Formats: sequence, C-alpha cells, structure tokens
Amino acid sequence: MGEPNGSVRLLAYDRVPTTDQEANNADIALSVHLALDFGDGWVPLNENYGVFFAKTSEAPGPRGTPSDIVRGLVDPHIHVEPGGFGIVATRVARGGGSDGTQASSLLYARSVDLLAYEEIGLIDLGVDDGVNAPAAIYDADQERYVVAWTSDAGEPMHTTFADLADPATRGPVAAGAVPALARAASAPGVEDFRSGNSIDVPPEIARALGVRLGRIRNTSAGAFEPVELAVGEALDAGRLPARISLGYDDGSTGSLAVAWDADAIAAVDTSTPGRYVIRGSVRQAEYPAPFADERADPSIFAFDGNGTQIFLLIATEDLHMNPVDPDVPGGPHMPIRVGRTIAELSDEAIAAGGNAEIDLLRTGDVDAHGGVMTGCFWAPEFHIIDGTLSILFMPCYDGADGKPDMWTGRASIVQLKKDADGRDLDPSVPANWTAARHVLRADGSDLNDIEGISLDMTYFQDSGRHHYVWQMLGSLFLAEMDPADPTRLTTDPVRIIAPEYAWDNVIAEGANVLVRDGVIHMIYSGSSVGDTYTTGLATAPAGVGADLADPATWTRLNHPLQKSGPFAGEWQLGTGHGMWSTDEDGNDLYVFHARTDHNGLTGRDTFVRRVHWASDGFPVLDMEREEELAPEFRNPEIEVVVR
Repeated sequence: MGEPNGSVRLLAYDRVPTTDQEANNADIALSVHLALDFGDGWVPLNENYGVFFAKTSEAPGPRGTPSDIVRGLVDPHIHVEPGGFGIVATRVARGGGSDGTQASSLLYARSVDLLAYEEIGLIDLGVDDGVNAPAAIYDADQERYVVAWTSDAGEPMHTTFADLADPATRGPVAAGAVPALARAASAPGVEDFRSGNSIDVPPEIARALGVRLGRIRNTSAGAFEPVELAVGEALDAGRLPARISLGYDDGSTGSLAVAWDADAIAAVDTSTPGRYVIRGSVRQAEYPAPFADERADPSIFAFDGNGTQIFLLIATEDLHMNPVDPDVPGGPHMPIRVGRTIAELSDEAIAAGGNAEIDLLRTGDVDAHGGVMTGCFWAPEFHIIDGTLSILFMPCYDGADGKPDMWTGRASIVQLKKDADGRDLDPSVPANWTAARHVLRADGSDLNDIEGISLDMTYFQDSGRHHYVWQMLGSLFLAEMDPADPTRLTTDPVRIIAPEYAWDNVIAEGANVLVRDGVIHMIYSGSSVGDTYTTGLATAPAGVGADLADPATWTRLNHPLQKSGPFAGEWQLGTGHGMWSTDEDGNDLYVFHARTDHNGLTGRDTFVRRVHWASDGFPVLDMEREEELAPEFRNPEIEVVVR
C-alpha cells in the first residue's frame, strides 16, 4: 500500500453476500467495509472484510444473545462531520431481511478516526413510507446535516438536522433529490461491491487505517557494530549480538534471533591482528501447517521444569468436528505432548518417531467428586497458579441417554504434583496430576446456575488480583479467585462481554490474556464453531488497579482481530480459540485452530504463528513470512576485528 502525501480517497461500502467459505456470508457482507485509492484504483482494507458492524437490536439478556436480535446493515453512506466522520445506513435483520426499522429510520454511527466507532442508534426521519439507501452530508456553511433517501415508492426525499443524533432538531421532509449525495455506481478492484460512496480523508487517517487494516512489511534491518578483540582474547558466539533489530513500513520495530556460523567463528585467529567477516542466519522458524491435525482449542506452554525449559502442548480431540464423543481408539481423551522444542510437539515429529502423545485423561477416569468423566475434555489450557503447573479444562459426563453430554460439562482444574523437596514431577505421567476438581462459586454452587455448563476457563492476574474468565450462557464472565484454592471463586461472576455483532453473533468464548506495555490484551472467539469462527479482541488498562469486573473498563474491537482468509497461499477457515505463547527465543506466539480437510480429516487443526506488534500497539496475527523478514535481511554479517 502506498504512502499518502496528500488527501486520499476512501470508499465505504457493503458487499453482496456469497459463502462462509469466502468469509463473506450475510453476517460479514452486510457491514461497513473500507477501501483506499492512492491514485491507482481501490485497495480494500482488512482483506475486504467488514470493519463496522451494527449492534444487536437490544441488549443481550441474562441467557445470552439469541439469533433473532442480531442485526446487519446495508447501503452505508459516509460523510465528514464536526469531530470526525459519520455513517448512515439501513439496519436489517440477520441475513438481510427487513427488521421493520427501514419504514421510518436510518442507523447512525460516528467515528473520530474510522478505527473505533460509536453507534448512536436509529434516527427517526418522521416518515412511515420507507427509508431506503439513506445518505447524509454536513453543510458547514449552514451548520446542518442534509439527509436524503428514497421512499418505498421510489420517490427521492430529503430533510435536515441541526444535530443528526437528535430527532428533535429535524426540519421538514420534502420531496426531491440531493445531487451531492450520489452513490458510487461501481468500485473497480472491490470484489462483490454492493453499495457505497467515497470521500476524501487526510493522509494521517489513511496511514492509520493502513497500519490497522492493511499489510505491514519489513523494510529495514539494523547494522551491527564491529566486534573488537584484543590479541589472544577468546571469541565465542556469546560475544556476538543475539538478535537483529528490524524495521517495518508502519513505523513499528521488532527483532529476531540470529544463529552465527560456528565454523566461521572457529576460524577467527585471535593470536594475530586481523579482520574477519562472520555470516549468520536469522532464526525464523516455519512451523508445519497444520501443526497438529484434529487438535482444537490448543495450548502451547513454555514450562520451567526444575530449571530446564520444556514445551507442552494440550488440545481438544476433534476428529471430524466431534469433540464430545470422538470415535477414536479408546474413546474420548485429553492428549498432551511434551518436548524440548516447539517443533518436537508437531505431528511431523511424532510421525518421525521423535515424540509421542500421552493421554493425560481418558473416558472412564473419575474426578475428585466421584464423577465418571466420559467425554469432551474441552479447551485445556496450561497456567502457573500459585507456583503450580495447572490445566483448566471442561470434562463432561453421561447424560440421560447414557452418552457423553456437553451440557453436563463443568470448568475444572488438575495440577501437577511436587515431590517432598518441592520439585515438579514429570508432567508426561498421568499419575503425577491431581484428580480433576470443579471450579465453583464461593458458596460451593455451580458457576452456571441457569444451564449448568461452564467452559473455556482461563486465568490471569493484574494489580495483585487473580482472575478467572470463562464462557457460560454464550458470554464471557469474570470473577476473582484465590490462587491458594483455585477451585473457588472469591467474588460473584460478572458478564463482561456478550456477543453484540453479526460477526460474533451468538457466542463469545475461548478467552486468553497477554499483558503488554500496560495493556491487558484479551483475545476471545465468536460465532458458531466451524467455518465462521472468528477471533475478537478486548483491552483494558493493566497494572493500575482497574475494575476489570466492570464491562465499561473493557474496550472491544467492533470487528474481528483474526478471521477466515488466505495465509501462505491457502485458505484457513474458522480461525479462533487462540492462546498467547512464547517460543525458544522469547518471541510472542499465537496458537490457534482452523478447520481444514488436511489428510482427509474435517476437524479443527492446530496452527502456530509468531505475533508482530504494529506501531499502534495492536497485535498482528497473520503476518506472512516475507512480511516479517525480507529475504535480503535473512543472512546478516558482522565484522570481527582483532587488534
């Protein structure tokens, strides 16, 4: 994407819905999309995916978000107004049908920067014969908004507002078109364009949009200062820089580890003055894709096992998208892998005989309450709680039909035992873990007092307080807990996130937290499990004692942080339920699942990617290999001078 110098043309539009497999079903297509034109045609932002979605028609109730209150929008029209930008559109029911509001009203939203949006809501235009293809413009000379639309009979209409957010300031409705509010007839370069219009935006707005919603590429690498040695002084790899600094076209920076040529280091003769050039290779691990077949909700964890770092992988068995009672040898189970490196956790390593998967739990195992666990073993996550390696997960039990029933599932915990000297036992041995215990409210009752089921639990701490976040009733709930007794909450559960948009529709689940640069980054997943699954982001201040049980403390992206789309030349569908992790070099990782047909299997598979942090502080979860590191910087050199 080009670097803007002057004003840039911006297009706001919706799309013609196509399919789930193109990430363009009605839930996604019927939202506001953006594209920029730097003079050589429209370039869709966010991979031609929506960036502003209409909210539900009413606040989700205590049982969550039913499908019939999910909403979309059509015929968006963008304008410049005091303090930023405005968007008007027609609100529609989920799928695109009328929700009844089109008879009299338009949907209005504001934005300062086109990155975050405030939905003002429905604005009544004082008519009852249809408000189709609404458009608006702010007349600075007259200090008023001019709003135009077409009635159900095809008649052009218009009115004015002193304040578009206040229907009391509306002027009289009159017939007639407003030429200044014409829409774009087409948008070359925008696939499945349906309706929209364009405006000029300042270069700083275009640049910020490019950072958040465009592609970011490596453009520079730091040069190394020569390493100087005195005659007779020893040289080893520890004297050479461990990492190379990298620069990117959005202004962000990063670094990757460097492996220096051991033979070149050994060839340096320090007994006499001289100059030598040592070549290195930047470590940019390429993980198998998929990393693990039919392994959903994955967790990869770097664990200090009594002073030795090892890596652990645990996930949900998901053979052919059946995570409740999968038809696998021995029945439902909770598989774990242990390795010295992340690569050793892959299917490839197992197939080569370099590792093996162990069943930590199996159907028929009995929990600490005497219950026989028969299925699910969902969404297991590793955490260190009160100095103890712990796994949060959800087993389920037989229902009335004698088969595993997901609705019997309860958020539970197992913890790694220690020996008499306080040393961790081997995590690959099932007997070294405690019996599964349910996580309960302070009074010992179930977390979910309406439906019973509780799942996808995660743990984090902030400002001396310890928190669980989990899914129940289709939403994310938070409560405090005491790490000395991880089976009990110490505060009542509070719903902090409920699905509000068409992209997350009826589910918010699978939360996981990373604290970075004073910000709590909580990723979570939305939409039904399958090809439409997506990853959202909510943030909150870290380290300042913020009230994290107050939903207003959290700021949500209006659109997914990660969604279905192409990566490395192949489509990945239903990306989600991710977890933050780190690799051997300390790089941030994102571990997640996506649905593929790899090896003829149709379940969700584990994928592993490094995370880049953009200049606006947001994580980039889909950076391609050559975007992360340009080929010309893969083999740096450093001079060694012996004096």
